[in-house]
Amino acid sequence: MTMTTAANTLVRRCFSTTLTRRCVRVPTGMSSSSRLATPPVAINNSITSCAQNSIVRSFSAMPPPPTATPPNAATAQPPASITAEAGLGALGAMRLFVEHGLGKRKLDEIAAEKDTSPLVHRWQKMIATYLESQCHVIALLGYRPDETGIALYSQHLTEALRLSPPDLQEEMRVAGRDNYRMVLAGAFDVPSLVEEQKERGELSVVDARNIMHKVSLRMQDPEVLEKVAKRCGTYAATNDSPEARQIELSRKHTAVQETMVDDVYLSRKEGGASLVEECGFGEGEGGYVRMQSAMTEHQGDPLIAEYMSAAMTRLLQSAGIDIGALQRGEAA
Repeated sequence: MTMTTAANTLVRRCFSTTLTRRCVRVPTGMSSSSRLATPPVAINNSITSCAQNSIVRSFSAMPPPPTATPPNAATAQPPASITAEAGLGALGAMRLFVEHGLGKRKLDEIAAEKDTSPLVHRWQKMIATYLESQCHVIALLGYRPDETGIALYSQHLTEALRLSPPDLQEEMRVAGRDNYRMVLAGAFDVPSLVEEQKERGELSVVDARNIMHKVSLRMQDPEVLEKVAKRCGTYAATNDSPEARQIELSRKHTAVQETMVDDVYLSRKEGGASLVEECGFGEGEGGYVRMQSAMTEHQGDPLIAEYMSAAMTRLLQSAGIDIGALQRGEAA
C-alpha cells in the first residue's frame, strides 16, 4: 500500500458519507466509500473513478450537525500541518468515543431499533454517528468541524503519511480498520464481531477480489437495474428549488441502498443461497455485517475499486442520478 493510498483509506473509512451544511463531503479526487461501502460496498462500502464522490453522496445521511465542539472552532485558524502521530492519536480518540463515549451511546440506540427500523436506515444512522464523532476529533485538533476542515485534515494526513515509515502507515491503517469494525459491532449488536474476525483471520486479497467481483456482477444484473429505474422513476422534485431537488436525490439514494441490500446482498434467487451466504458469511443481516467487516481489510485494493466503480456507475445511472452533477456538488 502506498502512502497516499494508506491516507485515503483512513479518510475514506472515517468520512464515507456526507452530512449537510456543517459536516462532511469528501472533496473531489479523494477516495471514498460506501464502507457503503462504501459503504453497502466494502464500502461503502474503495471507489477510485468518477463514481467515488457519487457513492459518497449515495450513502449519505442527514443527521443534525455535531454538537459540543470547542469554542470558536468554526473561526479559529486551522493547523498548517499535522504529524502522523497526531493522526494516530485521532484514531485513538475516535476509539474512545465509540467504546465509552457519546458515540457508544448512540450506537446502542441504533442497535435497539433492530426490530423497528430497516437495515438501511440504521446503517445511515451508524455512518452519521461515526462522522459526528470524527468531526469532534478533528475539531479538537484545530480543524473546522465541517467539510472544509475534513478536506484540510485529509490533505495534511496524506502529506504526513507520505513521509512516515511503513510500520506507522500500517499501524494507522489497522487502527482505522478496527475502529470501523467496532462501530459495525455496536450499531448492529454483534459484540463478538472483532474477536470473530481475529479468529477467522483476514481474507486474502484474491478472495476479497472474487467476492467483490460477484457483488459487482449482481449489481449490474438487468433485473436489479430495472428495479432501481422503476422505483426511482416515481421520484420527482415538486419544483426546481435546491431543497426539492435534494429531497428527490435523497429518496433515490435510499432506494439504491435498499436495492443493494435487499436484491444484491440478501436476495435468495429461486430458493438458493443469498450472496452473503454463498461467500461464507452466514445469512441475513448478520451475514451482511460480517461481510462488510471482512472487506474493510482490502478497501484500498485497486481491482476491487475498479469493480465497484463500474457497477455503482451503472446503478446510479439507472436511478437517474446525474454523476457529473454530484461531482460538481449540485443536488441533482
